[in-house]
Amino acid sequence: MKQSVLSLFIMVCLTSVVAGQTLLVAAAANISAVEAPLKEAFSKKNPGMSLQFTFGASGTLVTQILNGAPFQAFLSADRAFAQKVVDSGLATGPVKTYAVGKLIFLATKPVDLSKGMAVLLDPAVAQYASSNSETAPYGKAATDALVAAGLWERVKSKQVTAQNIAQALQFTLTATNFGFVSKSALYAKDVTPFNQEGKFWFEVDPKLYDPIEQGFVVLKSAESLPEGKAFTAFLGSVEAHKVFEAFGYGKP
Repeated sequence: MKQSVLSLFIMVCLTSVVAGQTLLVAAAANISAVEAPLKEAFSKKNPGMSLQFTFGASGTLVTQILNGAPFQAFLSADRAFAQKVVDSGLATGPVKTYAVGKLIFLATKPVDLSKGMAVLLDPAVAQYASSNSETAPYGKAATDALVAAGLWERVKSKQVTAQNIAQALQFTLTATNFGFVSKSALYAKDVTPFNQEGKFWFEVDPKLYDPIEQGFVVLKSAESLPEGKAFTAFLGSVEAHKVFEAFGYGKP
């Protein structure tokens, strides 16, 4: 009986959220720093509407969506994971790009970053953090960059694998001292002491990995709703682009 009451309560809460024109958004962990200004810009452009985010690795979020999680929109860290939602029939598509991510190497203790990617061969870099290349596009980009630079086989044993890019940042700050993270991480409060380019971080040459075109879809369950339509229009707007650019992302 208690379980039935709890289930009913959850259903009522979810119904209330939708009725209140709040869109439930599954979003890649790399954009967590953008949450507050993105919500503000969306609500300012669409009075009476709001966004509720759940962050995680893109691959993990896709699995949740395919298994019935009640998300209404999906902001992936790439286009491929968003395309899986379209291929499943849960979204109409096409996948649209809302931002282009940038990969950086972050150090929290002194090391010669002028070496570029070769700095990972330095004995001082005993470990480095990176997100799971199977479920996190930034992790795939880091691995691809190391392979392209001819370093992967020599440094892969040093890698501490995180579930998503947010955890990779946490590992970098608290355990490994070095790691591949999204450029947007530089805007997190904990990273402020390390945001000097050249001293604590460098941008990985984008020629070493495929462009991180971050794609989104609105699921069929919400594409006809006012908030679903508003969100699609918003992500293609100048206001949204300005928010993402302010956090180190490139334009679509």
